[in-house]
Amino acid sequence: MPRKPDPTIRPTILRKVVEHLRHTRLEDVSVRSLGRVLGTSAYPIVYHFGSRDALVDAVVEHLSATDADLDPDASECALADHFVRVFGGLDDPDRALAARLAFELGSVESLVGADRHRTWHREQIAVIAAWCRAHGYGACGAERAARTAVLTARGAQWDAVVDRDGSDTDRVLRGIAEQLSAPARAAVA
Repeated sequence: MPRKPDPTIRPTILRKVVEHLRHTRLEDVSVRSLGRVLGTSAYPIVYHFGSRDALVDAVVEHLSATDADLDPDASECALADHFVRVFGGLDDPDRALAARLAFELGSVESLVGADRHRTWHREQIAVIAAWCRAHGYGACGAERAARTAVLTARGAQWDAVVDRDGSDTDRVLRGIAEQLSAPARAAVA
């Protein structure tokens, strides 16, 4: 009968890989090189994660784990908090690393036709579109506004990855929420 995996190994691998990725480009990482970083063969990585891509996805999820739910009836303040929770907080080195890796993975996926990060992007648009519809936008307007808002939020995120000192991502994200809320406030007035 095979042994059960040691539950402490997976988190240990994640921690070591996170530290390695802080100073290494994703394109320079392979299962074999990660094995060397861990001081072992590639086997533990493959055993616990399946592949390099699955490991990097696990690292991104580990670093950026957030409660990303947004009630469509939530307030403007809750919308702003949602944007910061999902796209912001990049003054935290772990969140900044997760944003950098997500962009690197998304770039690679677009070249090879994979869909994981595109799916996540579309999910964010759907969440924001639902909020917009609940706050007075028509169906087409909600979709358009949500798409623009998510693209702008990701642009602010990318700006912070590229120019850490010159951006205030959370302020920009709160501004996006404020702009989305303006037509909703005008409809109520």
